[in-house]
Amino acid sequence: MLGAFIRPFLVTFIVMVLFLLMQFIWVYIDDLVGRGVEWYYIAEMLFYASAAVVPRALTLAILLSAIMTFGGMGEHYELAAMKSSGLSLFRIMRPLIVLMLFISAGAFLFSNYVIPVANLKSGTLLRNITNAKPALNIRQGVFYSGLEGYSLKIGEKFGENKSQLRDVYIYDHTKEAGNLKVITAEEGFMEVTGNEQFLDINLYNGSTYEDLLPKERKDRDNYQFTTTVFDTALIRFSLSQFQNGDLREGGNKDYDMLNVRQLDKAVDSLYLSYAERKTDFTRQMVSKYTFTGVGTQLSKADSLRKPVTKEEVLKKVQDFSQMEDTILLNIETPTRPQVVQNALRIARSNKAYFENTHQEYVWREKVIARHLLEQQKKFSVSFTCLVLFFIGAPLGAIIRKGGMGMPVVVSVFIFLIYHVTSYSFEKLGRELVWTPFWAMWVANFYLLPFGIFLTYKSANDSAIFNKELYLKPFQKISNTFARLKRKS
Repeated sequence: MLGAFIRPFLVTFIVMVLFLLMQFIWVYIDDLVGRGVEWYYIAEMLFYASAAVVPRALTLAILLSAIMTFGGMGEHYELAAMKSSGLSLFRIMRPLIVLMLFISAGAFLFSNYVIPVANLKSGTLLRNITNAKPALNIRQGVFYSGLEGYSLKIGEKFGENKSQLRDVYIYDHTKEAGNLKVITAEEGFMEVTGNEQFLDINLYNGSTYEDLLPKERKDRDNYQFTTTVFDTALIRFSLSQFQNGDLREGGNKDYDMLNVRQLDKAVDSLYLSYAERKTDFTRQMVSKYTFTGVGTQLSKADSLRKPVTKEEVLKKVQDFSQMEDTILLNIETPTRPQVVQNALRIARSNKAYFENTHQEYVWREKVIARHLLEQQKKFSVSFTCLVLFFIGAPLGAIIRKGGMGMPVVVSVFIFLIYHVTSYSFEKLGRELVWTPFWAMWVANFYLLPFGIFLTYKSANDSAIFNKELYLKPFQKISNTFARLKRKS
């Protein structure tokens, strides 16, 4: 049994790795060709990239080789001979079940220790190889932190060479105090200078928000800020950090470059940073709004100690609006329009800051979800190997067809169902619709009963694919109508 299974397994596994690796090559073919990079760098990058496709290739190879093995044995009546000698299907599958347990354990160890290192090395090589046009690494809808001190998010890229931008967000982290400056623009244009030393981003119809750090201790609770509106602006980023002599150097670890223990530490740090950011934002917003002379005074200490309900805020705003005329009467008539315009400007700036911070919260939650999804994936892929084996082995014994014909069609169909549904569920986890646990395990949970059902039917020699079995109820109905017709 082991010999009959291992031979097709090794062949299909190698073929699937090469096939899935071709997808990676086609995606990045434009970034790899014509760069003047030595061939061994590209070969090394492809070697590391092949490690990332091992989990998918492993699951498909197990499913296909199981169907081929048991289908071929059923086609040549070897299963019938073994069952007639007193061996049950579970006894026949026992050596392969033990092998699957070792493969599942090996798949987890490979995903936990080998794939993170391979992703780090392949990602570093790919980034350094494509540094001649770093704009290609800036993907729409995703935060890009490749430029030191800045985080960029592009809503949409279009036009020739994808150089025209829409909905641009640039977060400036160059100051030691952190993210104090945010630049937004409706449209933009991105290009690399002729000497490939700088990346220029021209922005149109945008604004800049910046928190001002007080120099004196007494002003630390004021939280001053400035807002600037511009029609056009030019931001230039230095690309000197991409000029590495050795393309293997550099690189920051992302969520897919960490093992389970490192992911635990990263998630704890992300939760702590998220909580600190919320506390800081709450302190800033409370300090900018005080309800003086309206009902009971809402002090800063009360707002930080006790959450303010929506009804309380609306009540105070309503009371404040009733006093609007009285407040304006205390201001000289010529300066009243200017006071109103300043108040509206401050309100709009705070609203924009609130909306940008809300987007930052969502982004932080998605980053945490990505880490948790990657952690759950390392366990779920190992369990998938067992599930697909218990689907493929009894299915091959039922269809009784070996070779590369029917087994390939059936296995590809089942794998496509698993791959599409698992990817869709993972996307729901990325978008915070599902929890990371359910997003990564639901595909296994609905395939496991199907595998148990097939194993039970195969062990009892049930004819699942016999069309006469399913046409028999309809034949009875047809015969009933025929008798009634003859009587009439």
